[in-house]
Amino acid sequence: MNQTEFIKQLRATADELKPLTEAASPGAATWNGTEYVKGRGKKPNPYALAWWSTLIAVAELIDAQEAPLSVKQIAYLDRLLFGGMGSLNDLYFDPGSIGAVADLVNKRLDENRRALFASFKN
Repeated sequence: MNQTEFIKQLRATADELKPLTEAASPGAATWNGTEYVKGRGKKPNPYALAWWSTLIAVAELIDAQEAPLSVKQIAYLDRLLFGGMGSLNDLYFDPGSIGAVADLVNKRLDENRRALFASFKN
């Protein structure tokens, strides 16, 4: 595994989830890319928040570790990220819950997971 590339992909995957982790009060001004607009209230998605914080923590821990990852660490990461139910591979956002943005988030998340898996296996 190329740890530098793996860390980069962990952070990129977390970046895709970050917009779903943010909260806003009703009427609060938010940046829409071109201007500040008043919006409806928004709660953070608990699954996005949990995975965002997990991915960031894993990236920081690996980055701070001076030794190569152990066989047990690699096995744990394999289960956590690419295992079955409850793994990052299982993460899916329902359009009924978060709206039309779910399709785009799911598509980009799939792309990031493929890149993350490739960096993990190399």
